Amino acid sequence: MKLSALVLLPCALALASCASSSRLGDSFDFGARKPPPDARPIAAPEPLMAAPTEQVSSEPLPPAGGAGVTPGSTVAPSPGSSQSQVAALPTTPPAPSTGGIAGAWKISDAARGSCNISLTRQTLLDVYRATPSGCQAGSLAKVNAWQQRGQEIDLLEPGGRTAVRLFPTGDGAYEGAATMSGAKIRMTR
Repeated sequence: MKLSALVLLPCALALASCASSSRLGDSFDFGARKPPPDARPIAAPEPLMAAPTEQVSSEPLPPAGGAGVTPGSTVAPSPGSSQSQVAALPTTPPAPSTGGIAGAWKISDAARGSCNISLTRQTLLDVYRATPSGCQAGSLAKVNAWQQRGQEIDLLEPGGRTAVRLFPTGDGAYEGAATMSGAKIRMTR
């Protein structure tokens, strides 16, 4: 029995020293953690004022598509509003369909004269086929496809590189520039 007491005594001393060791912190303290004596309490933040501070009014939205509001007209302000008039946003015309763009066109290059181009609705992968005729400008002579991106028409070279970007002018024509040379291009019927 003396031998077992001699073996247990060093084990008990080792455990007691571990429990009071600062290396282990409060890992054996299952009670509440106490703040260090030099810690100050943290004050709660001040309450913030909610925004907005002015009166908010609501109105029903106009019907979808801007029915009832024409470009350039004014919209009557809501009661209690400080503004006397609000200008309506101008509406952009809808993009023409590919069927409206397809067909024979005359292209004028400011530097090299004019030529003809046929824009078809025949697909060539994800773009449409284009065939220039009598074009002297390098960028126009290489065009073999076209695509529409909203209002914009891009004339493409083999490989898909954009040769010319054109935008509608409002009179049924398109104007833009060659991407490499910057030459002004106009496309009319």
